[in-house]
Amino acid sequence: MKYKHKRNHDGYFKESWLTDEILPSGNKRRVVVRDKDYKTFVQKLEDAKRLYKKGITLDDITVTEWGERWLAVYKAKVTDERKAHFRAKLALDIIPEIGHMRMRDVRASHLQDLLNGTPGKKSTVSKVRIALRQIFDAAETEGIIEKNPSLKLRLPEGLEESPRRPLTEKECHVVWDVAQFHSAGVYVITMLFCGLRRGECVGLTLDSIDFTQQRIDVKKAITYTTNQGTEKNPKSEAGIRQVPLPNILLPFLKKHCEGKKPDSYLFTKIDGSRATETTVRRWWDSFLRQCHISAGAEMYRNKVIVETSPFSDEISPHFLRHTYATDIHAAGVHDRELKYFIGHRSNDVTDRYRGVSDDSFNRAAELINCFLDKKYGIAETESSL
Repeated sequence: MKYKHKRNHDGYFKESWLTDEILPSGNKRRVVVRDKDYKTFVQKLEDAKRLYKKGITLDDITVTEWGERWLAVYKAKVTDERKAHFRAKLALDIIPEIGHMRMRDVRASHLQDLLNGTPGKKSTVSKVRIALRQIFDAAETEGIIEKNPSLKLRLPEGLEESPRRPLTEKECHVVWDVAQFHSAGVYVITMLFCGLRRGECVGLTLDSIDFTQQRIDVKKAITYTTNQGTEKNPKSEAGIRQVPLPNILLPFLKKHCEGKKPDSYLFTKIDGSRATETTVRRWWDSFLRQCHISAGAEMYRNKVIVETSPFSDEISPHFLRHTYATDIHAAGVHDRELKYFIGHRSNDVTDRYRGVSDDSFNRAAELINCFLDKKYGIAETESSL
């Protein structure tokens, strides 16, 4: 059988060419394609030439090089938030460990070692595994590797589950007590009593509050892929919704909104501009510190010794949302209204096209008012001020 390429003395078919890319040594990068099986060699050669036209070299491409290319091509149309998520996984977890390796040299054992050494809770390690699978799956599709080494990766045993729980009764009352005097108190209890995500709460404007009907329109959110943040729609289509404004929150929110323009944000920096991610983090850090102090944590040189605090240091704004869902379920709110209020898409196809009627909304709001007033010991006359 005659071949267009001659077999070398080492038994390999081989073809190579220089690219325009200049290496650190000053030499041009050389693409080398070789294989003992002629059919495989021809396929590799075709793939190499096809990828070269796209700016990719099949033979020498490293995990770092392919990761950057994968992010630019395969994640070109994802949201900025998702792109930032994958970029962080590459930069912090993947490239430091295997970025120097050629894609074709990476084995399943390398990736499993990477996962085993990834710090964090189960959800964090799981996200790294997802990124690895997508990166190597795309490389297999492109012909950069012959087999995806990430398919059978397992999460290490004994990983701590990410905390997803409502606040305890004691923690709820600590939050409520601190909110009475803390500068970020109204921001925090708006999330707690309305089930808003952090970005949804920061995105609230005065014209989204109906004090007469006691309703809040959730129609936009601030997403922080940069410190300045971007105004977008809520997390999902179901996130666009109305939620009850409970009696317990009403007087605090009314006072907070005094003097604001209809289109101004409710929770802003001191100068009235939209809150940056740094600002929002400082609000929460300051509030959390005060919760530790109010709960009885020991202090040393004005620093909280969190190990001595009855108030958990793992608590984040998302815990408030879990607490809201738990509370309104305990109040007797039906599942359909509950999913609507927290912005979760219903599993019932018919519910996706059906809002909550005024009667259902008002009944649910009344249940929530009764439950919260009782839980926090608010007298009926006081809560209706």
